[in-house]
Amino acid sequence: DRKTVFKGELSVRKNVAWSGPLPVSDIKAISKYFNSTINDILVALVTGALRRYLQQRNNLVGDLDIRMAMPINIRPLDSEVELGNQFSLILAALPVHIDDPVLRIREVQRRISDLKEAPDAAVAYTVLNALGVSSAKLAQKAATMFANKTTGVLSNVPGPQQPLYFAGEKINKIMFWVPRIGGLGIGISIISYNGEVSLGIATDAGLVSDPKSILDHFE
Repeated sequence: DRKTVFKGELSVRKNVAWSGPLPVSDIKAISKYFNSTINDILVALVTGALRRYLQQRNNLVGDLDIRMAMPINIRPLDSEVELGNQFSLILAALPVHIDDPVLRIREVQRRISDLKEAPDAAVAYTVLNALGVSSAKLAQKAATMFANKTTGVLSNVPGPQQPLYFAGEKINKIMFWVPRIGGLGIGISIISYNGEVSLGIATDAGLVSDPKSILDHFE
């Protein structure tokens, strides 16, 4: 990936911000119109928000793509209740160069569909498993190699679709933060809960001191 305000020398301090909830029904209506998945629409919304923030920071976006590492669940549906993680990574190029929101949705839809049909996820899963039993030094080098190929991490997690309670009190909102390594300056978390979807942004303060601006563009 080319150098942008999202990619560069990292500092120590990190910043986080999270959006107000959006109704999942609105996202579903848009996805139905485009015959796409809810994930496609959410990724297209994030892409548009990143584009506007880059322009705000005077970054050229004329032909720019930003690659995000996207963890995907490869656990069989019949083993949902088992403990442990089974996930892989795909590298999704977000077309931040596209201004028109309809064309942007179509392009995101096409790219993610192509990734689903490619063997990338299966290959990455094998590599990740091999790294899990390798030496720490080798794992660190491999993780840095992954990080250098991308600008950040983007994860969309479907949470519980009914309200949860803790000690008798209703949990109104859930948020999570994606792990980052190497020179990755931005992490994007999308989670749905009880009919609403929220976006979380974690950034390196030396690169992006105002993640709330990205959320404003998203909303």
